[in-house]
Amino acid sequence: MSKLKKIIASVLPGIFLIGYNVGTGSVTSMSKAGANFGLDLLWTIFISCIITYYLITHFSKYTMVSGETIIDGIKKHIHPAVALVLIAALSSIILSALMGLLGILVEVLEVASQTGSGKGIPQVYWAIFIAVGIYVLLWIGNYSFFEKVLAIFVAVMGACFIATMFVNFPSIGEITKGFVPQVPDTAEGSDNSPLIIVAGMVGTTVSVFAFIIRSQIVKETGWKMKDNTLQKRDAFVSASMMFVISAAVLITASSTLHVQGLKMNNVAEMIPLLEPIAGKAAMFVFVVGILAAGLSSHLPNLLVIPWLMIDFNNEERNTRTTKYRIVLLVLSIISVLGVVAGIKPVFILMLSQASIAIVLPLTIACIFFLTSKKAIMGKHTNRIHDVVILTLILVFALYMSNLGIQGLIADLKS
Repeated sequence: MSKLKKIIASVLPGIFLIGYNVGTGSVTSMSKAGANFGLDLLWTIFISCIITYYLITHFSKYTMVSGETIIDGIKKHIHPAVALVLIAALSSIILSALMGLLGILVEVLEVASQTGSGKGIPQVYWAIFIAVGIYVLLWIGNYSFFEKVLAIFVAVMGACFIATMFVNFPSIGEITKGFVPQVPDTAEGSDNSPLIIVAGMVGTTVSVFAFIIRSQIVKETGWKMKDNTLQKRDAFVSASMMFVISAAVLITASSTLHVQGLKMNNVAEMIPLLEPIAGKAAMFVFVVGILAAGLSSHLPNLLVIPWLMIDFNNEERNTRTTKYRIVLLVLSIISVLGVVAGIKPVFILMLSQASIAIVLPLTIACIFFLTSKKAIMGKHTNRIHDVVILTLILVFALYMSNLGIQGLIADLKS
């Protein structure tokens, strides 16, 4: 294998996490933040990506030293009930995310199919088409195949938004102001409260799902502490690209949607995002970009619940058994039913992203506890700087969880 191929292969797990983290949920959260508040919440992305880098490496270290995934570690060394509570919470979040993601994808396709004739293909037909297509991919595919597909999706999506960002790039002064932490009081004209938007940005970037999946990938890849330099480089690539793509979406939304007064409550309001670079072809470029983002999230989202079940039962990570194919079929049907029920996809997806932030403190507390146990970690137990960093991250997570709970109550009441 050539040196270039070895480098590419070594960062594919990180590319997978980018494809999982920076999908339609992230595009929606960052677009909504940019549309409502301009560059004011750029600081949220920056802090979240720094935290994400540290936690990716920390979850990886736990698995490299112990040989256990984080779910297995919680089950063995804390209590099976804690692992089950975490799995149940994450599974409920995934169900809403599946419906929200598919809802956004079919709205985009319906709008695109209206071009020219003015009469588009109904959303339910698109929903069935996408659900069947992804189910077939899951039926025949494997993890290596998913890595390659998601790498392509991420490249397409990233290119679309990064190129658009530079068309109306803001001044250094405006960008600098965006790195000053602040939480907006109101979000006039938005279906979601500012608290949900902030918590959603953190939830989609500092994603519990990404850390749990990372732990599974490290175990499956067979990385040990001798591979620590490799996994840190991989994590750096992942976190850096997350920041670049997420910031590009927010900056683009700020220079397009925000100046037009659009609050991004529906998919049609997202189309102007790419008009600066694509002009009349904005619809086509947007459809390609959002489909790439959506599929790069929807495909692994379908796998999360089976992977969590496999992890808890300490089984081989194979979703092509009859049991897990049935689970995937049920999840695919549920995502279609969300479209049939006429849910508001942007609204429900934002609630889903914010709910991840609510679960985050429990996950951080668990990894903090596990990596502090000398019986598990030996000489790799948490050092003073790890204790300080994890404490600060836990405080930040508790604050964001509080914002998420307040915002969730407010949005559901309204």
